[in-house]
Amino acid sequence: MKKWILFATALCVVTVAGALYASATKVSAAASEPAYTLTVNGKAIQTSKPELMPFEHKGTVLVPLRATAESLGYEVSWIAADKAIRVEDRIQSVIVKDGSTLAKFMGKLKVINLTQDVELPVPVLSKKGVTYVPASFFEPFFNEVVVKEGNVSISAQMSSIQ
Repeated sequence: MKKWILFATALCVVTVAGALYASATKVSAAASEPAYTLTVNGKAIQTSKPELMPFEHKGTVLVPLRATAESLGYEVSWIAADKAIRVEDRIQSVIVKDGSTLAKFMGKLKVINLTQDVELPVPVLSKKGVTYVPASFFEPFFNEVVVKEGNVSISAQMSSIQ
């Protein structure tokens, strides 16, 4: 009788352990989201820190704000009084706050007013000291943003009058 109880207990332990292992494997697979690379103006942004790479959040690909903006030639600054981040180029600037879906663009191009509020698809997110924005955040700066096959490509759009 004792052998049967021991056998049944061992069988239960093995079954529960197997179920827990399978569950952990599924969580681990889900946690290893598809890896994205980041290309800015045709140049791959290399980093040894995985927290600086783009990742998917609620169906939207997020990119590291400072690394991406500075690679595009923009200035990034912290506004302590507002707990906000300003990104600017020669003709416009934008202010975003962690947790907000609103990006406030300000600027003027000759007679074209560039001031607008842009609703982002997901909130600005800070993770391990790095601020992330949706890749589409850079489109109002006249950039082309393409997310395809595990790569986020952001390129400045140039135009000329002939």
